Amino acid sequence: MRPVLTAVLAAVALVGTAAAEPLFRLLDPGEQVAPFELRDPQGASHRLARAEGTPELLFFWSVYCPNCKEAMPGLVELSRRWQGRGVRVWAVNVDGERFSNAVRSYVRAMELPFPVVYDRLEGETLVAADPLGVTKTPTLYLLDGKGRVVTRQVVEVDYAQLERDLERLLSP
Repeated sequence: MRPVLTAVLAAVALVGTAAAEPLFRLLDPGEQVAPFELRDPQGASHRLARAEGTPELLFFWSVYCPNCKEAMPGLVELSRRWQGRGVRVWAVNVDGERFSNAVRSYVRAMELPFPVVYDRLEGETLVAADPLGVTKTPTLYLLDGKGRVVTRQVVEVDYAQLERDLERLLSP
């Protein structure tokens, strides 16, 4: 009887431990991001985190997020300053295509100079946000030209820090 009880307690302990582990976690600097494909509001497919030598800034946002709307003008400005140096900015909308009217309206009003793409569900997993551990918006990842995380920011976007990271990343 005692070995059975020990086995049951061990199984319960393992299940409890596994349940405490998050399914998705934010990636740390130096970690690789797997490439993924998302569609823009016009239906065109785009491959992000391509690791083709060009730094990418992935900005996860929601049209209903006040912090995202507050951060967006700074992202527009940063994009305009760095696009000539090869930095690609992507606005990854986590609302999905079902809110496409609201997203299109916001994009037009803001005159966003960078591509907007919709994250999408495959089964119960968001293709882009879940593997990168995005649970709050805005979440921003700066990737080097090899698809590795340089920096990430969650909720509060620090553009001064991003500028320093980009300068360091693109310095010869």
